Amino acid sequence: MDIKHITSDSLRRLLNLTTKKEQLIKAVSDVENEIASAFKGAATTAVEVAEAVTPFKPKKSNRNKPGSLKDRILALLEAAGDEGIRVKDIAEKLAAKPANIAVWFSTTGKTITKKVAPGRFAKSTSSTKPAKAKAAKKPAKAKKKSGLTPEGRAKLAASMKARWAAKRAGKPAKKGFKLSKKS
Repeated sequence: MDIKHITSDSLRRLLNLTTKKEQLIKAVSDVENEIASAFKGAATTAVEVAEAVTPFKPKKSNRNKPGSLKDRILALLEAAGDEGIRVKDIAEKLAAKPANIAVWFSTTGKTITKKVAPGRFAKSTSSTKPAKAKAAKKPAKAKKKSGLTPEGRAKLAASMKARWAAKRAGKPAKKGFKLSKKS
């Protein structure tokens, strides 16, 4: 608004709005005083009244106690019996993501549950961790390093020793044998 172009109409509107604002401020003040008298002088402002009426409550955490998911899943598995229950159904009943439940089965629940069908699990009959049976070991084959068999490596080592011995003696080195991939 440009001060040079103020009209008497715009001044009257501003005066009316200012008067209205003062009346509203007085009304709010009167309401605060009534509220304060209701609380017998305990609260004097709207903020104090709001704090007095609604005490502070700390926000609840969305996280559950450690192990609570396990207990809830196992309770559902026991109720399902030997036929088991689908991961999707567990997720719906626990209000969790199906991916989280699937991960639980592949990690924590691996030893205490059994897979009945794709995506369907049941509680394992034995509650203890199954003992790993030692399989009869097959005789270990000689491991190849860089594609060489142990025999080929021995031939290579012998030719390298001979070459370095010849070099130390000042003799020209003999050309070694050519290695094939199978030697």
